[in-house]
Amino acid sequence: MNFKEALKILGIEKYAERIYNSNSHGELFHLVDYITVAEALQDGDCSWFPNWFDDIVKMAEENWERPESIFQHIIPIINECSKPNQ
Repeated sequence: MNFKEALKILGIEKYAERIYNSNSHGELFHLVDYITVAEALQDGDCSWFPNWFDDIVKMAEENWERPESIFQHIIPIINECSKPNQ
């Protein structure tokens, strides 16, 4: 699976350029995280993901000093949100 395929599975293709360009140092390691998430969710119902992702991006835009960095933290955010009582 490649990055574009992963974003299609996750339903967040509209964020492709923002995700790709989110690292101010030009590093692209975080792109693999989206492939990992897509591989984990592709056989199930991931219809919830686009709305969840939109909400996470909106939260960062409203509260983070550098909101574009949200795209580099998808795995820790998923982990935090998946804890009980979150």
